[in-house]
Amino acid sequence: MSQDVVRSQPLLEIEHLKMYFPVYGGALSRLQGYVHAVDDVSLTVNQGETLGLVGESGCGKSTLARTIMRINHPTSGAIRFEGRDILKLSPKELRSLRSELQIIFQDPYSSLDPRMTIGEIVSEPLIVAGVKDKAELRKRVLQVFDVVNLPEAYYDRYPHEFSGGQRQRVSIARALVMKPKLILCDEPVSALDVSIQSQILNLLNRLQKEFNLTYLFISHALNVVRHTSDRVCVMYLGKVMELAPSESIFENACHPYTNALLSAIPIPDPTVKRERIILSGELPSPKDPPKGCRFCVRCPYATERCAQEEPLLREVGPGHFVACHLRGEGGR
Repeated sequence: MSQDVVRSQPLLEIEHLKMYFPVYGGALSRLQGYVHAVDDVSLTVNQGETLGLVGESGCGKSTLARTIMRINHPTSGAIRFEGRDILKLSPKELRSLRSELQIIFQDPYSSLDPRMTIGEIVSEPLIVAGVKDKAELRKRVLQVFDVVNLPEAYYDRYPHEFSGGQRQRVSIARALVMKPKLILCDEPVSALDVSIQSQILNLLNRLQKEFNLTYLFISHALNVVRHTSDRVCVMYLGKVMELAPSESIFENACHPYTNALLSAIPIPDPTVKRERIILSGELPSPKDPPKGCRFCVRCPYATERCAQEEPLLREVGPGHFVACHLRGEGGR
């Protein structure tokens, strides 16, 4: 977790971002509706900090990351990086921007081309950026190998020869070789053994301090996010439910959904018992989300107003925002 976070000018600003995917069906493949994967999300990520993004599978976390990277083109909204709206950049300008904005994918197996050597994989972004000299390419790749603790002997080997942890180090090296300012970490340790997870998390933490990196850290494991993030954003069905400093989230969570997630964190001490909050009902379809609060059909405190009126994200404490009618008006 970063200790000195610059709060003045956000590195990344997301305003009212929407990412809807069309759904076609029937004999004539007609448009039947849209999947509301990301629905009116606004966030800022400050220089030098780690913003944790958590939620159940399917809540829109990875879609948000891919949209920020322009892998997906959003339905509407704005994404500004250092004040520039990246949705308005030309292909040439966007190619130049990608050196400052990189992503580490979740699966270290499918994210690496099995037909390319490790050296080719890590050097590919440099080639796309215009570096052609083979000696310079090898030099810069080996420099980043050293940073992520990969031996030089791995340069000409293929991905299938490595473990999951080693492959993820390759993915980190590929992101780091362009000397980015912001790295989107899309569940970078979820596919790894617990012992290897700690090594990768420690590596990411060291790299952040060494290179003044900024992370958007996506995960469904709150115990991981607690030890890596300065602030935490909780998403549910494409919406932001709660956003607060990490300590505030874990010590004074306000949203019922956040409390349910926290109750599922395993406690390593078998003598300590925690009341588990079991949510009732089914997760609504993102194709047909509830009219009011997205969480109302599973919330034990839901009222008629919750079913009819969507709650706004309100500040209930210093830097602590929550989208809940009852919490947003003085607490339950």
